Amino acid sequence: MTGAAVSFLELRIGVGLAAVRVLNDLLEVAMRALGLPGELRHDLTLGVAELVANVCEHERGGRDGQVDVRLDVRDEEVRVTVLSSGEPFDLEGAIARAQARDPLDDEGDGGRGLLLLVGLFDEVRLDRDADRNRITLRRQRTA
Repeated sequence: MTGAAVSFLELRIGVGLAAVRVLNDLLEVAMRALGLPGELRHDLTLGVAELVANVCEHERGGRDGQVDVRLDVRDEEVRVTVLSSGEPFDLEGAIARAQARDPLDDEGDGGRGLLLLVGLFDEVRLDRDADRNRITLRRQRTA
């Protein structure tokens, strides 16, 4: 590869927690085939599971009940993109609220998963793609 993105895996699954296991298994096969190190595979799998769980919890009213997941690999980085059809939301605001919360407070609107993503990835970005939420997780392939 010479810097061009290689879309190694693209799939659409139904929004549901049961789909996370199948999705993680497919991601694991793809990432092993790419020779990605174990820590990176773990973090990508955890990140995708968190995003799909958030879609299940917060976007139940999404129009198509589907989520698209795409794994793109470059020489230097790996990107996972999750597309869903829920309502637009303020990712930066949600992260800021989560960071301001008392970590010992069990009440509130959650956000711990977002903090996990921010800690694991070089970039966590939300864009609106037509009428869909597109969340991208980006991480360097090597530490």
